[in-house]
Amino acid sequence: MLSAQDLETFERDGIVKVPAAFSADEAARMRDVLWSELKNRHGMDRDDRSTWTTLRPTGLKTTKRHSVANAILGPRLRSVLDDLLGQWKQPPHQGQVLVTMPTGDGWAVPHRQWHTDVGFDQPADEFAAVKIWALLDDLEPGGGGTPQVAGSPRVIARYLSTTDEREFTAIRDQVLGSDPWFRNLTSAGERPVDPMVEADLDGLPVRVVELTGRAGDVYVTHPWILHSIAPNASDTPRMMRSRFIWKSA
Repeated sequence: MLSAQDLETFERDGIVKVPAAFSADEAARMRDVLWSELKNRHGMDRDDRSTWTTLRPTGLKTTKRHSVANAILGPRLRSVLDDLLGQWKQPPHQGQVLVTMPTGDGWAVPHRQWHTDVGFDQPADEFAAVKIWALLDDLEPGGGGTPQVAGSPRVIARYLSTTDEREFTAIRDQVLGSDPWFRNLTSAGERPVDPMVEADLDGLPVRVVELTGRAGDVYVTHPWILHSIAPNASDTPRMMRSRFIWKSA
């Protein structure tokens, strides 16, 4: 169940963290299944870093469907979904398997690939889904946790009130060009403004945040949140699950 402060955070930022939504032991069992498939499908040995040659391994169908991940959608997260969505549809599985291996590179806020995962046809005050991001292992800053623009759903909603345009790419590009803060975010050069420091966009606070935390933590985000892909500058793989949870009709 979300507190009043949690609900206020979600309303302001479009992101709320649910600590320990499932246990560390459950997360460890999920990692065991994932490592088994990484070895069988990609030849990646848990104890041999020289085999971690695929940066973002895909096609992890066994892990995607394995019942061990059902613990993600346990009582704690279900209560949060009840608070945000009311009645919602039980998903067939726990979503996309997200793995990013260490790159050895430095970490920086990305300037490319900022996007949302749904279009903009729905009313701003009637979102039909939330997205969940479940951490299967501890995730430190710089470890490849998905960067998100806290506050971006409200910026998008305000922008939509000024235009009849609803085409997905057009709105994304227009929002990213609508303010010097966003143009700074998407600049390939040296940034005069740190995107991770909160800024005010005509009364709406925005900042870039990384999804970091402990194994078993889950983030819940608004469907319009802008997010990107970050390098993994740590020495351990980034392992997450992510999926939309939709309201019942």
